[in-house]
Formats: sequence, structure tokens, C-alpha cells
Amino acid sequence: MEYATNIDDKETIVDPTIYRNALGSFASGVTVLTTKASESPVGTTVSAFSALSLVPPLVLVSLALKSETLAHIKRAGFFSVNILSAGQGSIARRFATSNGSTKFDGVEYSLGKNGAPLFAGISASLECDLDDCFRGGDHDILIGFVRAARVSPELAPLVYYRGGFVGLGEADK
Repeated sequence: MEYATNIDDKETIVDPTIYRNALGSFASGVTVLTTKASESPVGTTVSAFSALSLVPPLVLVSLALKSETLAHIKRAGFFSVNILSAGQGSIARRFATSNGSTKFDGVEYSLGKNGAPLFAGISASLECDLDDCFRGGDHDILIGFVRAARVSPELAPLVYYRGGFVGLGEADK
């Protein structure tokens, strides 16, 4: 087991490698946030996504300050959350890169009610208005007000764990 140096010392910063490995031990769902930039679709892979509130329907997502998609979401004022299904690891990897103009090549999608791309074969989608934005270290924390949601309950989710993508079997009911 790996440990950071002197945990009781408030001035000690955790070792970045240990911190990253610890965070990687938390399995999370995989999403691709999408929006429109002028007439072109844009998007990025995000695992820092969470439900925030049921009433009102709010979600929380965190994007790096250097993210091109972040700037486009702030300008557009809306985004969609594509919750990827098992077998869509190639989409997750593609949208984790900075190849902006080619990310959507060969990816089947339609435009949602808000104009942001919704991928085919995803386990769920959420169409959101950008409700608020806060700075958090080297990321911005976006709050999305969910305007529309779709679910494909027959599709298992894609999960990110320790640097890799894994699909889950049928959910325990």
C-alpha cells in the first residue's frame, strides 16, 4: 500500500502520483459532454460527473480550465451528457484527446432538443442548460439544469477504473 508523507502535517501536499492512483481506485461511470460551437459539434470525455439534486434536477460536472469544450459550453449556455454503455470505450478514448475537428468522424449521433449531440447506443442522456459555474483548482465545476433525459435500461454502463474502461454485466436488481 502506498502512503503520502506525514498526513498530520497540514502543509504537506500529498504525492501527486499516489493521489492520482487513489482517485483511480474509485470506479466511475464514463460520460461525453457535448455542445455546439457555431455549426460544429464539440465534446470531451468526463468521468467527474455526478447527480447534484433531484428537485430541481441538477447535475455537476468538472472540466479542466484548458478544455476547449468548457469554453464552448460557457458560450453556448447548454450541454448534453452522453452516459456511455459497455463497449463504447473507443468513443471514450477518442473524446479524451484534443483532436477537436475529427472527434465526431464516424460517430453516429443526432441532435437533442437543445442542439447538442446525443450519441447512438448510449445507456442514458441528459440535456442541460448551464445553470452555474464555479472555480475549483485547475477545473471549473459546472452545474447543469436537466431539461430532458432518456434511458436505455437494456444497456450496461461503461466504467472507468484504474486507468482503463470496463463494461459491467447486467445490473443487480
